[in-house]
Amino acid sequence: MTKLQIALFLGVAASCILALASCETSSNPSFPTAQALSARNGSGEKADLATLGLGRKIYTTSCTECHVARPIAQHSVAQWKHYIDIMAPRARLQANERAAVEAYVIAVRESLPASSGVSSL
Repeated sequence: MTKLQIALFLGVAASCILALASCETSSNPSFPTAQALSARNGSGEKADLATLGLGRKIYTTSCTECHVARPIAQHSVAQWKHYIDIMAPRARLQANERAAVEAYVIAVRESLPASSGVSSL
């Protein structure tokens, strides 16, 4: 290898490492992290951080394999439970994964102001 090829290889390798290091889930106000939910809800948390974190991960990754992630404020808790009942089998979620998604969506929905818009079925 020439010095130019080595320099080019090292440059590409460094770029790949930087790109991979920046692939961290960031907080999106529409899909808050478990820690953000905990801060909003205080000590009255119904689900633990690990469950909420798993639910968010599944909601923002698995659910978006087939369609865009719907804003959680768009539907009521009852509507979300209905949609999760339909979609969990399609996504082949295990019982604990389904429960985590439901816990996350409910926690987000309940943390929103009462004036958040809700569509009808």
